[in-house]
Amino acid sequence: MQTSRWMAALTAFFAVAAVLTAPRIASAATPTPETFNGRELFVYVPDHLPPPGRRALVIVLHGGLGNARRIVSAQNESGLNLDAEADAHGFIVAYLDGTPVTLRMGPDFLGWNAGGGCCGQSSANGVDDVGYIKGAVADLARRYGVDPARVFGFGHSNGAMMTQRLICETDLLAAGVAVSGPLNLPIATCPAAKGRRVLAIHGADDENVPIAGGKGTKGISGATYASEDHSREVMTASGAVYELDIVPGADHKLDDIDAALQRIEGQSVQRKAVAFFGLDRGP
Repeated sequence: MQTSRWMAALTAFFAVAAVLTAPRIASAATPTPETFNGRELFVYVPDHLPPPGRRALVIVLHGGLGNARRIVSAQNESGLNLDAEADAHGFIVAYLDGTPVTLRMGPDFLGWNAGGGCCGQSSANGVDDVGYIKGAVADLARRYGVDPARVFGFGHSNGAMMTQRLICETDLLAAGVAVSGPLNLPIATCPAAKGRRVLAIHGADDENVPIAGGKGTKGISGATYASEDHSREVMTASGAVYELDIVPGADHKLDDIDAALQRIEGQSVQRKAVAFFGLDRGP
């Protein structure tokens, strides 16, 4: 009798262990191409979400010379791809496109008018990316049942600068994660930033967009960048919470920053962003 009970308990233990250690089955969902005001974007909607009105949205902004299609297909800036995190934690992701940033490289190399002369044709042409992103988010929120108070931004390089500009000039984002890109606006305060949160992640060895500001020795934009100290001073003076995480042994590239974070902190850049937004805790 004792042996039977022991065997039953052991069987139950291994059954529970098998469930806990089984690999997560990938969602059948894929990012869906859409357009808004003539620009392509991709929307990822996982299989399981909170009810409409309680859903969160993360907008993802590519870096200079990038585009949304290359992120969702893991061709470039794969550290910005949040599909797996969205599956795990139940939020919507929208990968947005900027506009052609250079006259020399074709229509698929895009950028954002992040202010302060950055970057390229997007800045030179005065593209209203703030207005475009606000309109795109309003449209997505209406159609997908997003809570306007649960919209977040995640960007790299030029896309990080654009994320910070949105925090500075609008009430669109509750929080933003900006990787390798400071607030590049020559201003002293950002009234709209009060109560918002920013996590700036920057490689210690970045030679494209130096942490201390100025022109980088690498990259092709020719822009002069603000420093991360400037970003922190402006945001905190405006009532925002600004965290700066300088990553040792990493340069400007997102893949290098991601690898360094996994080595040092044991977490990916995606996981770090999602935790900062609080999306790993559910609605």
